Amino acid sequence: MTGPIHRWIVISLVVGVLAACGSDPARTQPSTPTPKDTASSSEPVKKEPPTIDVVIADGTVRPKARRVDVKVGQKVVFNVSSDVAEELHAHSDPAQSFAIKRGRDQSFGLTIDTPGQVEVEAEVLGVSIVTLVVRP
Repeated sequence: MTGPIHRWIVISLVVGVLAACGSDPARTQPSTPTPKDTASSSEPVKKEPPTIDVVIADGTVRPKARRVDVKVGQKVVFNVSSDVAEELHAHSDPAQSFAIKRGRDQSFGLTIDTPGQVEVEAEVLGVSIVTLVVRP
């Protein structure tokens, strides 16, 4: 049985084994779903809100006149440390203000619902901290 029939049987067995290996579901699919597999394509990906660290000390403000891109409805967090009482003021519609006390670790959340540019400043010092470039 070393003729063409034997070769045909060996080739058929090899092809059958290779085909079975290639279609093994355990090899082609992960055993546990990944976050990409479980989320639908219509669900928005949640990102951490942009955070702006503000330091007011000795009459100066940092950052100064920085531009930050955000989306309409996206929250922006301001973490403030100040050596004086101040007011964080957003020139949005409607305007938004937050009282800053002398001290550290103050946090304020701000959301803009209209596209455009919104200046956020240290109101008493009259210093622009950031301009939020709000896009749809």
